[in-house]
Amino acid sequence: MLRAKKIWEIESCYKCSLIGTCLTRAELRTLAKERIFAIGPGHDDYQLHAEFIRISDREGAQSKALHKYLAKKYQGRARKYQRAATDLEIKEMWREDMAEGRLDTAWWSVLIHPAASLNLVSRLYGELHMLGHDTLNNHHRERQQGDRLRTRLAMLEEVLGSERQHYRREKRTLRGEIDQLQQTIGQQRAVESENTRLRQEAAGLHNLLRELREGKGHGEQQQELDELRQTNNGLCGRIDELTGELAEMKAQVAAAMRQLEEMAQIRGRLEHHEAEQAREISTLEGLLMRHIVQEEGPCCQCADQHTANCPGLSLCGKTVLYVGGLNNMIPHYRQLVEQCGGRFIHHDGGKEASRSLLPKMLTAADAVLCPIDCVSHDACNCVKKMCKRYQKPFVLMRSAGLSSLAKGLSEIVQ
Repeated sequence: MLRAKKIWEIESCYKCSLIGTCLTRAELRTLAKERIFAIGPGHDDYQLHAEFIRISDREGAQSKALHKYLAKKYQGRARKYQRAATDLEIKEMWREDMAEGRLDTAWWSVLIHPAASLNLVSRLYGELHMLGHDTLNNHHRERQQGDRLRTRLAMLEEVLGSERQHYRREKRTLRGEIDQLQQTIGQQRAVESENTRLRQEAAGLHNLLRELREGKGHGEQQQELDELRQTNNGLCGRIDELTGELAEMKAQVAAAMRQLEEMAQIRGRLEHHEAEQAREISTLEGLLMRHIVQEEGPCCQCADQHTANCPGLSLCGKTVLYVGGLNNMIPHYRQLVEQCGGRFIHHDGGKEASRSLLPKMLTAADAVLCPIDCVSHDACNCVKKMCKRYQKPFVLMRSAGLSSLAKGLSEIVQ
């Protein structure tokens, strides 16, 4: 079996793509700190890239250490490539790795393979080169899509806030109408009770009148009978009046019940609409989060990162204190702040963490952010006073969502 190539034996024209594909910027920084390479801390990412290309071009202790690092990193898959004896077999394994996203593994394995022809390596390098162009174009499109998603998310958050206020007003109105209906129902029951009492009293008078008619007609009895008849007529009139009032009250109650049912339907529609908007915002935040996680970000591909010529949004190492928020969103807050070049620290506003830690954390922070919808008023006022005392930038965000955090970070940078 032929021996695999060493890194210094690979053609020089492929060294740039090899270092750029197989070693991330973080790995270059880590390797540069090792004693055998002894590369000073003043180099930027491009200078480190060029320095490791130079090391890989000639045989020596440094190139051997670099080869050992890469051989250990890709030893499993590269060993499978060594079993291939022809360009066709190598190309089949290359296609398999490319389909599964193992670009760096495939390129390293092909370059060190002793049986890979120059023609095959040249063709595969062409594919790798064009893939880099496709990746750059896709990155720009994904960035534009991310901007559109952020704009859509902000608009939906505003609409949801307006709908929530409308829902609260409608809810207060419904509660008032329900109280009025309950009072009306109580009055109706009182009228029905009075009507029953009067009917019983009238029935008693009718019985008395019948008894008088059956008895002997003396003068006093006749006079008493006349008085009873007058009283009975008055009571019958009162009964008729109460019966009319009861009918009117029943009609009012029926109308009120219909109105109550309509209000309940409106309330159900509002709650359904609010739930749909909440789900849509959650979906958009998930898409935005996946977009943020999947893309490296413009700063990661810019040669001016961490330099005075940096044109993009960068916190430049500032420490950001986030007070309050949602516990399940804290890792996403941290990732967004760190991707903007900052350091993230968090305090929950006194729910679990002690309030006495706030002054110490505020002293270490360069700026403070606080969402008004997910923090107590007491904690918010406390942080605001301490920021004013220590002259720290303080940003009140509209919500605990990622879009509000991104907007708050842009205000800090400005």
